Amino acid sequence: MQKLIQFIVIVVLFALVGYFLYTWSGVILTVVTIVAEIMTLVVVVRLLLWDQRNTTSKIAWVAAVLVLPVLGVVLYLFFGRNPQNRIFTANQIKEKEKLIDAVHNLPINQSDKEVPELSKSLYALTDIRPVNGNKVTLLTNGSETFPSILAALREAQDHIHIQYYIYRQDAISTEIRDILIEKAKAGVTVRFMYDGMGSAHLKPEFLEPLKQAGATIHAYDPVRSIWIARTANLRNHRKMVVIDGQIGFTGGLNVGEEYRSNTPDFEVWRDTHVKIEGPGIIELQESFLTDWVYMENRAGAADEYISEAGIARYLNPKPAEKADDWVQIVYGGPYDKEKWVRDAMLDLMDSAKKSVWIASPYFVPDEESLAVIRRVSMSGIDVRVIIPGKADRGVSFNGSNAYIETMIDAGAKMYSYRDDSFIHAKLMLIDGERAAVGTANFDIRSFRLNHELMVFLYNRSDAIVKMERDFNADFLESHLYTKAEMTSKSRTKRMRETLANLLSPIL
Repeated sequence: MQKLIQFIVIVVLFALVGYFLYTWSGVILTVVTIVAEIMTLVVVVRLLLWDQRNTTSKIAWVAAVLVLPVLGVVLYLFFGRNPQNRIFTANQIKEKEKLIDAVHNLPINQSDKEVPELSKSLYALTDIRPVNGNKVTLLTNGSETFPSILAALREAQDHIHIQYYIYRQDAISTEIRDILIEKAKAGVTVRFMYDGMGSAHLKPEFLEPLKQAGATIHAYDPVRSIWIARTANLRNHRKMVVIDGQIGFTGGLNVGEEYRSNTPDFEVWRDTHVKIEGPGIIELQESFLTDWVYMENRAGAADEYISEAGIARYLNPKPAEKADDWVQIVYGGPYDKEKWVRDAMLDLMDSAKKSVWIASPYFVPDEESLAVIRRVSMSGIDVRVIIPGKADRGVSFNGSNAYIETMIDAGAKMYSYRDDSFIHAKLMLIDGERAAVGTANFDIRSFRLNHELMVFLYNRSDAIVKMERDFNADFLESHLYTKAEMTSKSRTKRMRETLANLLSPIL
């Protein structure tokens, strides 16, 4: 509702400006119109001839600019520019490269277990190693996730690295903040990072006690000026906690009472997180530190972590006791030349022999992803996708629904989760033996515009067995769409979905 009101206000303002220009002087209006048309032409030519993004995204932006000549150009300037053209400082580039190179060349003690076949392909694709010697625990919903995180935070001895896309100001966020304050006062190094747009509501007075306790805080790419607004559409969607370089958490849950099903909007907030103990933590730590040195933006920002003492402190996870799970953590973002997270997920899906089960709150695939999942389904693989039955955002909800019919036509089973609840988990389960869980939705935004992270699991570990149980429970809680339902949609509903589908490449 708030976004709708903001949009209406913008449209009204543009209309008022046009009216006053018209009544004040027809000459001025003519000049403004000509300038707007020239700007529109320049943007369209730039998109068609020099922009390197995919064709669908370019067409969507061209349509937006042509249909809304002034507003469309403004939106493009703020939200539509190709992230590949982003210019970074020399410090940001150098420190990131130093950090990644150092971590990827660290020796890691591994058992003699046979390396999973798919993980070799993902290693060749992403340069991120599969690592065994881990204990991986799948955490279902906030009722399992938050108690586990709180307990681990209270046991921290050396450092806490915490990063979220959304960090609220409510009961659970205050409880976590207060533990961080207590630990910082006790001498534990606390680094706290939140997305500057997703957590734009965070007030300085809420964070000030944490800062006064000695914690270092960064807002990732906050939008504080017209110039910085060019990054407003490129968000850091990762969620993670790393404690003492030995225990890590990541997955779908942000920090807020809705993630504990404690708000009136949804009866149940269905979500999944994962806890990792062991050498697999090293890539989670690398992801956090990469973002951290980017925000530090200074010479030598990475040195503390890749010195001999820094490696021993931050990048030396010990093998887990009584467990030997494989973990491969892939992270990426809009500035990478390749879409590592998306491509790794597609490779995982393409390895299927029997089944592909997906849960995603937003199912808005790009052309390549849609082609892969439809081909897999048409090849006789049991493809099932769970999406929400109740919306948290209208455009994304309608955009997801626009793909139901084409998926059914390909032989897939499409489910909607309970119509009084919301499914926010980001899961893929392949043949009941390989899986991915993390922060990335199965949509264009996660694939192309967000900084995301996914944890890949292998060999039917305990976490995979539990994920399979959760999927089966979710299927029972969900509605299976039929072809008849698709053909009987009202014209209004079809129109909403069609418009959302057209907008999906630029959402």
